[in-house]
Amino acid sequence: MGWPGEVNNPQHRLRITDAPAILMSHALHDPANNHAWAADADRQNRRTTVLLTYEGSGHSVYNRNTCTRRSVDDDLLELKVPPHGSRCAATGSEPTAGQ
Repeated sequence: MGWPGEVNNPQHRLRITDAPAILMSHALHDPANNHAWAADADRQNRRTTVLLTYEGSGHSVYNRNTCTRRSVDDDLLELKVPPHGSRCAATGSEPTAGQ
């Protein structure tokens, strides 16, 4: 409020029209970002995105378990994304912040 200029990056619907498959990974219980935001971004771009949900907590997903690492590695190395709706179960001993 009170800013004299227009917002440089106002909120808007995502419109990704020409892109290879984009893998988005997100923890179901992320303390910093709500999983619903990632799910909404995925819903807006079903043709170009796939959301991989890690069913545990934490802010980063890649190094949580074999499922998350394999899914991201397959995307980066083989350009292969998992099917829509893919989920990775939470592990019993999740890494703490910084690991």
